[in-house]
Amino acid sequence: MARVSKSKAARFNAHILRNLQAAIEKDPEIDLTAKLPLRYSDRLNGMRQKIQLDNATVTKEPAEDDIRHSIRASDLPEIVFPLSDKVQELLGISYVGELLPAGLGQRLVDIIHSSDVVWKAPFSRQKMVLSCGHNIILKAVRNLEDTTEYTTLNYLHQRKPNIAAPMPLGFVRMNNVSLIFMTRLSSRTLADVWPSLKEYQKVSIRKQLTSILNDLRTLPYEKGTPFGGVGGEGCKDIRRHLRRSVEPIITADEFEDFLFTSDRSGGAVFIELLRQLSPPTKSPSPAIVFTHGDLRPENIAVKLEDNEWIVTGLLDWEYSGFYPEYYETVRCTNCLGPYEENDWYLYLPDCVSPKRYMHWWLLDRVRESRVV
Repeated sequence: MARVSKSKAARFNAHILRNLQAAIEKDPEIDLTAKLPLRYSDRLNGMRQKIQLDNATVTKEPAEDDIRHSIRASDLPEIVFPLSDKVQELLGISYVGELLPAGLGQRLVDIIHSSDVVWKAPFSRQKMVLSCGHNIILKAVRNLEDTTEYTTLNYLHQRKPNIAAPMPLGFVRMNNVSLIFMTRLSSRTLADVWPSLKEYQKVSIRKQLTSILNDLRTLPYEKGTPFGGVGGEGCKDIRRHLRRSVEPIITADEFEDFLFTSDRSGGAVFIELLRQLSPPTKSPSPAIVFTHGDLRPENIAVKLEDNEWIVTGLLDWEYSGFYPEYYETVRCTNCLGPYEENDWYLYLPDCVSPKRYMHWWLLDRVRESRVV
């Protein structure tokens, strides 16, 4: 059977053809040129430059459980954070102030349907990451309750632009789907390559991550400001399921109260005993440092240079913010089980190693056991 192109250009044309056919069915005498996207020829020619062939025989519509299926051109876009010049150029639009550009919904749908899927969640109707070309990534998330990831990336770009993180390029919301534009880092993650790494390469990765996290932890915390997201999003605990702090947390004691409180909090005597065994939170109090909050190989971008794997950045900052210094250790070993075979946990960055926060780490392992 003949091989049919599934390049961006092919998908782009197929999507536009469906729109034209729908327009003709509605009005057989319609002027079709008015339905073509802006800069259609330029965008199509740009996509043609990277044609990729495979054995597919048809171009499929996104399935109904695909998050792209629920984004329609008729949905009213809401610009949550301004779109960068780079994204405006990608979309073929321009706008000033709060005035929405004409046809923005259609432009977004065109880009979404012509982009490559980089990653999707187990339930792809909830979250997906797309590569739009021009070194731009689009992260689509359904029913996102806050903007922690975007505010964090913006915060880092302003205060520590050298940190290894994507640059935020704009945020739009359509039909309860948040569309977050950012620069693309490497297409490979540490999870892809870790099993094949040699000992010296794993040690090198640990040193690089130690340097990155130490740099991140130098961001100054202003005493008295709430812990958690830099945009005031509060604290998040996702060790078992996502919980958010209701009241602002401004001390290590209040943060420990938050961790000790859940809908499966266990018996009062057991909790009180653990509180008595807890390390002191005063004199000295744990430092409050900037925390990534989801450090794992899947969220570490890498690239190969001269037979050396280089960390190009950290991904997924939605659980980041200012937290007690031991919390990154607790979080990055959250999935470590008694029969774990992945030796990644033996090469954790020195600054977040369980050996550095042994008392806090052991306490939390016991604390977690009560909510199993």
